[in-house]
Amino acid sequence: MRSRVYINPLILAIISFLWIPGVSAAQPLKIFHIDVEQGDATLFVSPNNKTLLVDSGKNGHGARINSILQELQIDTIDVFVNTHYHEDHYGGVDELVRDFNIHIRRTYDRGDKDFISDSKRNQASFQDYYEFVGHRATHLTRGMSIPFDEEIDVTCIASGGVVLGEVDPVPAVYENDMSLALLLQFREFKYFIAGDIGVTTEDKIAHRDIVTSVDVYQANHHGSHTSSSWLLLEDLRPTVVVISNGNHAGYMHPRATTLNKFKMLDPQPAVFQTNKYYQGRLGANTADEFIADLESVDQDGTIEVAVDNETTIITVRYRDQEMHFPVKRAGEKSPLKIESLLPNPIGPDRQLELVTIKNTSDDTIPLSGWFLRDRSGKVWTLSLEQHIEPHSTLKFIRNGMAMSLNNDGDEIILINPSNEVVDRFQYSGSTEGEIIFAN
Repeated sequence: MRSRVYINPLILAIISFLWIPGVSAAQPLKIFHIDVEQGDATLFVSPNNKTLLVDSGKNGHGARINSILQELQIDTIDVFVNTHYHEDHYGGVDELVRDFNIHIRRTYDRGDKDFISDSKRNQASFQDYYEFVGHRATHLTRGMSIPFDEEIDVTCIASGGVVLGEVDPVPAVYENDMSLALLLQFREFKYFIAGDIGVTTEDKIAHRDIVTSVDVYQANHHGSHTSSSWLLLEDLRPTVVVISNGNHAGYMHPRATTLNKFKMLDPQPAVFQTNKYYQGRLGANTADEFIADLESVDQDGTIEVAVDNETTIITVRYRDQEMHFPVKRAGEKSPLKIESLLPNPIGPDRQLELVTIKNTSDDTIPLSGWFLRDRSGKVWTLSLEQHIEPHSTLKFIRNGMAMSLNNDGDEIILINPSNEVVDRFQYSGSTEGEIIFAN
């Protein structure tokens, strides 16, 4: 069986949403930017009611996250991702498990726990994180995908400061820059979230044009002046920006310089804040109508973003406000397709597995930046120096690549240089020496 990603030609229009429990086709993707003040906690609820929680705020904020979960009648988190080892990003997760009996099925973090400092390792908050979820966390690395929902792709763009496509990896020095960066794609909709990464990692992503033209950007590092580099913003050009911030005099988030950069983008995005900042100096605010909690004294600042199942409309809700934005149209349909696979060659699989790619266009297509990925998140990079002539095919032998073609069946995904999923090839099994063609 084969499924492809096609451009939706529907006219963009504001529509009403109907939530029908048990009928996934009618349900939107919902994203809750939970008010955890000076911290991050972002809950994704898929149309199939799968849950992904990225970060969990500070110590004491598990109750705030739990209140949202209770409203949604959720008692299980399918996937928890801790972007990095700062307490305002992992502090509440142990409380969810210990105090509220929330079951967390799988956990991912940036790994490398053997290399963190003794002072961090001995912190009570980190020990709580490690005891309740961190000890069993999977080390998420660049290029890996998170099995969250079959309709949604979640790809790790950066981990430990090393980004997708970096040939000679240079790890980050500072904890913020080591944050996990994730690109979530739901059909036409694209969302970028990256913890506290700063300019160093951001610019590595931007120089490779890995993430472009997103719909929603959760501002890195709470809108800090050390993040949201101009190079990255020029690539992202988001329609909506959400800043998770608190009224903290020490951090002064969001910074006026960062808000000014958002204003310089063309078109200018709508910028939302969870809390209003009152401490003056270098901090600033977007307009009051775009701030969820104008008092910044309680947990009223949660911002919900909903994307309809046809991925045409983004709805932003908070307080008594509701705003609508169109999902961006995708570019031209991809000229490259997966034509066939040879998962079970006569000879060693690791060397002789074969993928054939077809160019359906009238143009020569360079292959720099294109790659294949399987369901486990392993990657097969296409040749950086090759190209495919118009209306022709090119065969790629595995030759030791990490990604394999599972003999018992798998889904192979073709991804373009903008990290967009452009084709999928599903198969259920193989016979030795038999080439499997697309339907």
